[in-house]
Amino acid sequence: MISKKKYLFLSAKWNNLLFANYSVDYKLLEPLVPKDTELDYWNGECFISVVAFQFLDSKLFGIMPALSQRNFDEINLRFYVRRKSQENYSRKGVVFIKEIVPSRLVAFIANNLFGENYVSRNMRHDIGDSLNNNFDISYSFKNDRSWNKFSAEISQDYILPKPGCIEEYITEHYWGYGSGSNNSTIEYEVEHPQWIVYKVKKFNLDFDFGNVYGDKFSFLTKTEPSSVFFCVGSDVNVRFGNKI
Repeated sequence: MISKKKYLFLSAKWNNLLFANYSVDYKLLEPLVPKDTELDYWNGECFISVVAFQFLDSKLFGIMPALSQRNFDEINLRFYVRRKSQENYSRKGVVFIKEIVPSRLVAFIANNLFGENYVSRNMRHDIGDSLNNNFDISYSFKNDRSWNKFSAEISQDYILPKPGCIEEYITEHYWGYGSGSNNSTIEYEVEHPQWIVYKVKKFNLDFDFGNVYGDKFSFLTKTEPSSVFFCVGSDVNVRFGNKI
């Protein structure tokens, strides 16, 4: 029997999502895997992703504006896990290594309610007007004294990801997992429709990974992503989490 859904905590729009995906050694991520989950692979490979996007029109409980921070940018570094639930099917989800936002208030709430690792940094973006023509997009944040930037030129060409392709694997994870108290894991559901994926004509990812995420991720600074793509995005719902 399928369990009832948790109450809605947050609704918003996730727009203009830019993904850079890296195939990495699973040993890099094993120490970060939350209890009662396991790494999720694609064709035998383990992936980590940089995702930059706009978090817009945020509402608590689907009604109330989310405090004073309704619109902001986010850049996160994440990887992919799965969990076999009580209903005996695999829940595919993401684990966030670090999520960067411009608001200390947003970071505080997310860290305490969902066991995430949010930090606040100065951020900025530059986004083209329309997908009718190729357009440029960029997201930046300042860490210490240096700016880190992810920019791309987006093509008009797009696909609806088919089952089994890398784009489907990256975008079709509908659960989030974080670390709770007493060695527990917090699980929460994220709802959104399947996203159309646009091709990226060219990109530049100028991050000091070691400085931002720690020395063991420094090799990514000089590593080419396995894939880079763009999604317009959609409305999303985030439901209250529970400890597992």
